[in-house]
Amino acid sequence: MAVLISSKGSRKPTEAKDLVDNESGTQKLSYPKSIFFIIGNEFCERFSYYGMKAVLTLYLTLILLYDDNTATMIYHLFSMGCYFTPIFGAMLADSLLGKFRTIFYISILYAGGNIVLALASIPNFLPMIPISMAGLALIAIGTGGIKPCVSAFGGDQFGPGQERQLQRFFSLFYLSINAGSLLSTFLTPILRADVHCFGNETCYPLAFGVPAGLMVIAVVLFLLGKSLYKIVPPKGNIVITVIKCICHALGRKSSAKKNGERKDHWLDYADDKYDHKLIGDIKDVLHVLKLYLPLPVFWALFDQQGSRWTLQATRMDGQIGEFLIKPDQMQVINPLLIIVFIPLFEYIIYPVTAKCNFLTRPLQRIAIGGLLTASSFVIAGFLQLRIENTLPVIPASGFAQLGVINTLPCKLDLISLSSNVTIESNELHILKDVKADVAQNITFITESCQKISEKNIYTMNLTSQQIQTLLVTSDDKDVIFHEMEDTLKKPEKGEVNVRIVFILKQNLKEPPEMNSTFKIVGKEKEYYLPLNFKRDSPSDLVIGSTDYERILPGEYSLYLPVANDSLEEKFFHMDEKVGTFEGKNGGGYIVTVAPGNGTNEHEIQLHTIVQPNKIAMYLQIPQYVVITMGEIMFSITGLEFSYSQAPVSMKSVLQAAWLLTVAFGNLIVVIIAKLQLFNRQSLEFFMFACLMAADMMIFAIMGYFYKYVNQDQEEKEAIEMPQKNGKSISNGIRNEGYADDTLM
Repeated sequence: MAVLISSKGSRKPTEAKDLVDNESGTQKLSYPKSIFFIIGNEFCERFSYYGMKAVLTLYLTLILLYDDNTATMIYHLFSMGCYFTPIFGAMLADSLLGKFRTIFYISILYAGGNIVLALASIPNFLPMIPISMAGLALIAIGTGGIKPCVSAFGGDQFGPGQERQLQRFFSLFYLSINAGSLLSTFLTPILRADVHCFGNETCYPLAFGVPAGLMVIAVVLFLLGKSLYKIVPPKGNIVITVIKCICHALGRKSSAKKNGERKDHWLDYADDKYDHKLIGDIKDVLHVLKLYLPLPVFWALFDQQGSRWTLQATRMDGQIGEFLIKPDQMQVINPLLIIVFIPLFEYIIYPVTAKCNFLTRPLQRIAIGGLLTASSFVIAGFLQLRIENTLPVIPASGFAQLGVINTLPCKLDLISLSSNVTIESNELHILKDVKADVAQNITFITESCQKISEKNIYTMNLTSQQIQTLLVTSDDKDVIFHEMEDTLKKPEKGEVNVRIVFILKQNLKEPPEMNSTFKIVGKEKEYYLPLNFKRDSPSDLVIGSTDYERILPGEYSLYLPVANDSLEEKFFHMDEKVGTFEGKNGGGYIVTVAPGNGTNEHEIQLHTIVQPNKIAMYLQIPQYVVITMGEIMFSITGLEFSYSQAPVSMKSVLQAAWLLTVAFGNLIVVIIAKLQLFNRQSLEFFMFACLMAADMMIFAIMGYFYKYVNQDQEEKEAIEMPQKNGKSISNGIRNEGYADDTLM
């Protein structure tokens, strides 16, 4: 009779409903209560991981002051470390400590890494950079070390006859991952930005501290379920044994060829030293690992939700009524859809398709999931084509672009070799395809302006692909020209690029100091734009511009730096509101500040140099829907397949091999991005779609010839063997190598 070990070590018989007659199949095992502790642990751990990761890049750039490239490198090194370390955790679990102790001990290390990172982010408390890097290293080792063990440990709680319950466990397990991701990705940026601590406007110690607290809760929750767990003992140093067996088989095969000896399988040459059971297990593992070869391509596509798809969103309009969606917030759609779709697939789609004998086998689901993922990139590619049609066009080689801003109180006739146009007062006109690398005389005629010279000739020599803006103004007598280097680059993260071009009429003895700034004030934030200025004429005009500043979309009030009569004239304070303007996400703007008509008061005018984003950001939703459907069929099924097809002694190793496909998928993206094969993002999306489709065709062919392995009998024998020998188990198998397990 099966027995349970209570927390005090006493035995009690299980209820009749917990027994199963495998021959008749008339009864079913109850759902293991230990699963809920494992699911709770996974939720807290994933909350900790994704919450920390959500604010990590900003911490590296804004607090540790790394440049964007270095911060990106550190971020991806950390991510890859999280997916390369699982193999070591699997080796530790399968060969030495067992899954329970591996999860418990490494989780303590993991929680310590979160605490170290939170402490390192406190200003003037610890050396920030080295301690932060140490914290990230501990987190990478921790999350990677337990990653292959937790899902496999959860699978261990089920026995033969519980295949359907096991399948639903993996769905519930994946649901907890995405629930943790959804909540933490939403919450930790708020803790970072909206809470002030230690004299700063942000609070990274709290943003990292909450995930650290959740990781501590994860450790405690995992330990509370100790008395309910079925603990499968480690089988010895299986990884080294497997490597030795493979090397021995290869060495003996080469010598056997000379003697004319032949075996049905090359691993059978190791039968002189290793038993047939081990050789059979290795065959099963290698059989599965062959199927893993095409899988990294899926992760190469899937992980671009946080990179290429987010960058795509920066070129789109996130304004929905009064609410503005940030580009990186679109990633919340994936975990949200996961939570909705998992019950939909489990209780509706899979049962309905099963009646048509479709989507009944794991490899079939994985292949269809991969094709859905390819389809999502086709959708993304067509959406990108629409976006590219709205992007500013950079001049071709040998040509340049010239923008002319007329701040005169009259029309301005422009006569050049390429065009003759009339520019209204306070208007920006853009001349495209201006021939570069040759001197061009541009004639400006101001017939309707009184007291201003009617005809002026200005010579320009633009370089190839140069973007230049020319400000045309006057001192009530002569026309004055002011050149400025410009850009057609779209602002990052869907924000707004704005610069101020100013003509200050103050009768100053000295120009304002270089640290003088314009101030623009919005609903959420205010910005300060330093002046770059010069005198372009003997008059009292101060003409210049600021550099481009990246600001949030919205309406802003502009305040001038003006002379204070009670102080020396070179000192400025900002007490004069000159006007308001609105910047829309993705737009590039020039705000001109010029004297008003006939007075010393200043007026502003907004000019659009780069059109704001026009394609609505919510149009990304279809591609997120399709890739999430693909993820459910691919990733959840892959976890279940990896567990069910692995021999008892190698389940964590095969789980780790599954996770390694994620690391190699990220490597594919890095390589393709480094090669820069395409000059248009839409073409890269279509390339990935074709690559994924071809990859899944190869996988489908491989899957067609795959023979599923039934591990139920082996698991049953592993459970019954200790009972026959008179050994007690903890709801299944007790780890005799660690007799004090029940003392924890």
